[in-house]
Amino acid sequence: MANPLVSILIPAYNERHFGAALASAIAQAGIELEILVCDDSPGGQIEATVVAANDPRVRYVRNPTRLGFAGNFTQCFTSARGEMVKFLNDDDRLRPGCVAALAGALSANRSVMLATSRRQPIDANGARIPDVAATLPMAMVSALMSGREMGDFVLGNSLNMIGEPTTAMFRRADVTLEDGLLFRWGGHDYHCLADLSLWLRLLARGLAYYFAPALSEFRIHPAQEQHREGVRVACLVERLWIVREARKIGFLAAPQLMRLALENLRARIHPCLAFPGLAPGEAEALRSLLADVEGELAALR
Repeated sequence: MANPLVSILIPAYNERHFGAALASAIAQAGIELEILVCDDSPGGQIEATVVAANDPRVRYVRNPTRLGFAGNFTQCFTSARGEMVKFLNDDDRLRPGCVAALAGALSANRSVMLATSRRQPIDANGARIPDVAATLPMAMVSALMSGREMGDFVLGNSLNMIGEPTTAMFRRADVTLEDGLLFRWGGHDYHCLADLSLWLRLLARGLAYYFAPALSEFRIHPAQEQHREGVRVACLVERLWIVREARKIGFLAAPQLMRLALENLRARIHPCLAFPGLAPGEAEALRSLLADVEGELAALR
């Protein structure tokens, strides 16, 4: 197993849901793989869960110091041995056959830069919950797609319908790190849109394959990063960064598409300005962001 075809990468921190995530990785069959766990947690429960699993495909790395979100994802990526890589967030789950299906799409066509699928939202207890806007299907049938068209679609609608890190698979060799970091793009470090910043760089280079059935499960719960205080404004700022960077590499080339992306971003900002718990600094940052968006919209007229 020195050169597994696929590396399932688990940047681990959340002890509560890690066991379910690991079990879903171990259940993957029909393909040669390694499961790499990079443990960034303060306790010993994640290591204990790995040991109890007793699966030779699992490789465990304990980070000597806390690397944080971006650092641990980068650690997983640079430590992977597989030709193809598949992240698995420690609170999500893969459905049976997920890895084999996505790897098959990549193997069948070298022009496919990214393979993804619909994902099923689940709650903190693992029960299915209704779709949110971003998890609605991009297509009703599995299909080969233009990478640029897929990118334009998600940028124009200001929705990451491609999926979280758990959802997609790509070739390790197709990714170039900026300053040694996986989620740095154009000098910016992405957090809220870290996954989309990576997907767009891949989609700019070729095709995508989309599986209509849900191949993974995306857990929505209060402990997620996007629910932390102060993240609201940072996420909106990243949406403007990503529109600008994406246009530099060929996305949103048509003025009407760029306008749509900016108008949808503006529509996200206005409700936040009316949020009753907004801190003074947040309000100032949102007004500044809105002015930037309005300025870019004016330049398109």
